[in-house]
Amino acid sequence: MSNKRKKTAKQSKEVIIAPKKTDWWQPILFILAGLLIFYPPLFSGLFFNKQMFVSHIITSIVFSLVLFYRISHKDYVLLRNPLDWAILAYAGGYLLSLVGAVHQGDAIYGFLKALNYFMVYWVVTRVANTYQGVREILKFLLAGGLVVAAIGILAAMGYSDYPGAYVSGAIMSTLQYSNTMAAYLAVMVLVGITLVQQEKSIWLKTVYSLANYFMVVAILGALSKGAWIILVGGTLLVLIGMPGMHRLKSLYYIGLAIGAAVMVYPQFAAAIVAADANQAWVCVGLGILLAGIGVIVWEGLEKLWKSQRLAPVIITVVFAAVAVIGVFSLGSQVLQSSDVVSEISSLLDTESSSYIARMEFMRCAVEIVKDHPIIGAGAGGWEALYRQYQNYSYWTTETHSHFLQVWVETGTIGLLAFLSMWIILLFYVFKVYKIKRKDKDASHWILTWGLASGALALGAHSAIDFDLSIPAVCMVLWVLFALVNSLYNESIMAGNNPSRSRSAYAWMQVGIAGILVVILLVGGSRYLYAVNQAALGEKAILELSKETDPRKQIELLNLASVKYNQAIKSDPCNGKYLTSLSTVYTNFFVLLKQQNLPQTDQIRSQAVKDIDRAGELRPYDINTLTVLVNNAARLGHTEGIVSLGQKSIKASPNDITVYKNIANLWWDASQKYLEAGQKDTALNFARQISLLEKSLQNQMNKVDIEHPYWVGPRLQADEELEQVFEQAEEYVDQNS
Repeated sequence: MSNKRKKTAKQSKEVIIAPKKTDWWQPILFILAGLLIFYPPLFSGLFFNKQMFVSHIITSIVFSLVLFYRISHKDYVLLRNPLDWAILAYAGGYLLSLVGAVHQGDAIYGFLKALNYFMVYWVVTRVANTYQGVREILKFLLAGGLVVAAIGILAAMGYSDYPGAYVSGAIMSTLQYSNTMAAYLAVMVLVGITLVQQEKSIWLKTVYSLANYFMVVAILGALSKGAWIILVGGTLLVLIGMPGMHRLKSLYYIGLAIGAAVMVYPQFAAAIVAADANQAWVCVGLGILLAGIGVIVWEGLEKLWKSQRLAPVIITVVFAAVAVIGVFSLGSQVLQSSDVVSEISSLLDTESSSYIARMEFMRCAVEIVKDHPIIGAGAGGWEALYRQYQNYSYWTTETHSHFLQVWVETGTIGLLAFLSMWIILLFYVFKVYKIKRKDKDASHWILTWGLASGALALGAHSAIDFDLSIPAVCMVLWVLFALVNSLYNESIMAGNNPSRSRSAYAWMQVGIAGILVVILLVGGSRYLYAVNQAALGEKAILELSKETDPRKQIELLNLASVKYNQAIKSDPCNGKYLTSLSTVYTNFFVLLKQQNLPQTDQIRSQAVKDIDRAGELRPYDINTLTVLVNNAARLGHTEGIVSLGQKSIKASPNDITVYKNIANLWWDASQKYLEAGQKDTALNFARQISLLEKSLQNQMNKVDIEHPYWVGPRLQADEELEQVFEQAEEYVDQNS
């Protein structure tokens, strides 16, 4: 009986362990995060609004999935450390700038971009939260760079018809701008060098080496000096921070990529000019062979290094000698390409138009900040305002300094948030170094420093160029921040689990995350719908220009008005949609009036309303104002003709063509109103012309008309404009 009880007791103590369920969500989310950072450079860098709106939808969905996954694992924390807060504060700066934005629609788009960047950062730092995860996510980043380089090279060879990938002898690839593409690829080369450091597989080392070779070829083909600033600066940073043997290894692999590319590039460029695709393939293949052999050579050198005491000294001396010889021999190869030489020689030319223009851009930016110091002028503020601060006439859409662009757009608040991101990054790098410097395994530090070097090099170059105005490139920088953050968290919080508290504060963060998702998802969806509807409206307008049947014309105008109204309903702050709609209604009014059909007054009233609203939304967009003032003239909208003309002069005070157009428009209006017996209105227009003449004289005194880099006609009245001024003055004198 007792034995039976003992047996029963033993059986009752047995614990049955259920088989652990496979967590498929983790690899799925990791792949989604990888694709999230892989695709942006392939779609014109997300530079155009339509592509950016699609990105908003994709990012918000991936962010939601990762957020739900974290919540299901009882992780309720949205903002875990100072860098998380700083990057969200950067987006907050753009949100705050909406209060004083000069172009409301552009400012909203800018805020959504910054929010998108934050979500990409957050997804990466939560999914790639270990050393191995960081290495794996970097492979997606490098793959994107390789595809960009391949498309550019194939376009140069005539095998890719990607729009704008090869223009005027320069490789631009999918990013549509050679300097930006080259800067992006320069950072990707640094990523490839970082990945090769701790890689054990010779096949993956070969892949990284070949990727770097292809990217350097594309950089050479871009004829961009900016990329070399990033690559050389980033290389120096890498070499400074890499420990022991890895310093030499970094130098070797960077030299291998550049050396292989430089040796074949002159012949490759000549083959492209001659449209000899076969010769171009031979050059590319030779570079592949050199890069592959280089990997094998290093493997042999590394084994020799580890096997003998004198080997390190011998290898170092030989390596240095080869490097010196290579610099001179490869340099002579580069000199065969006059385009590359001219780009490199202009790097330190302080008298070049590029240098002088950048100094002028920066001066203008500081002047704008003085007028919008706290919360800025909103995204798009620079493009809207810079003409009012010019010393001479030029055209640009970017500040050519992201630090100053952020200052202009978000004021001092946004700039402080942006600067804090860099300060925190440097602090994290220092902390990782301090913790890991004594470890025998230097892998954490090597990876951290390689990523930080790429981020710092890109950030430094963005201080003198507009790399970060391309969303895809800005996302790359945010990803590098995220990965350094992950390595810092793993180093500092080893053994500590993230907060799993269900406190009110934690749930508040979850609520904030939900609000951010709704903002980005709904905003992206609505604006994408608006873009598509506006495109249909534009298509109807194009068909209208070919149509002669009045009934068909009315049908097309009706269709266009419906589509533009739908676009405006989804995106009410877009002044360009309203401008197009006002043009539709103006054409409608003219057509109905010609046919003596009813509803002309109703159509005119709506057109006037849209013209005034569009002028309020885009008061500094000279292209929009030109369309609006012409529509106002066709409608006989007197107040609009005057106010929009005044806005046009303020928006583009150094363009003499604008003065001439407005003066002629006002004088024609004056004569028409005089013929109609409205003498007071005619006199008012003549007086406005007199004021316009004074404005022109004042502006001529403010700027340097004889500046050697003045773009466009000089700011001075020609005979035609002088005649208008004289006629207006004479009319005013006769009727005063």
